[in-house]
Amino acid sequence: METSSKGLLTQVTQFWNLLDDLAESNPESYEKFIQQQLKEGKHLCAAPEPQLCIQTRILDQVSGKAGSLIEEISSTEIQVEIKRPDYELKIVEDQNAKPLKIELKVELPGVKSVSACDLGVSEDDLLIEVSEKYRLHLNLPESVNTEMTTAKFIKEKATLIVTMPLV
Repeated sequence: METSSKGLLTQVTQFWNLLDDLAESNPESYEKFIQQQLKEGKHLCAAPEPQLCIQTRILDQVSGKAGSLIEEISSTEIQVEIKRPDYELKIVEDQNAKPLKIELKVELPGVKSVSACDLGVSEDDLLIEVSEKYRLHLNLPESVNTEMTTAKFIKEKATLIVTMPLV
């Protein structure tokens, strides 16, 4: 047992040293890594959201009624209309008509902060979700560099602009 604890402690120490080195050598990558970990952790620690409410009662077995012990009296599902937001996707090219990047402009009326937006970008698709308001999933026309992708939220216009350099 002690050996596994020492091994785990060694791994944790190595990881911590790796983070220290990253923070010193490349502060932007370190900040990006920490922000990503915080974002994922927040999602994993979020409270569950109810999707179904059921009212029940226990039946009297003495009366001889047939059926199950618990009878469903009513149920209601929470119906939330999730909209697909308006968006504009364009491929930006250089003067030789070579594609450089994809720019996506998404209008999110009613969204007041970027923290309400959940953005996921892979090499070939993109997903934007705003809890109980919007959901946009797009297959991208070209492969993008996810490491260099940036997003900017313009509060005054409630608009998210995602810039995705091509691979």
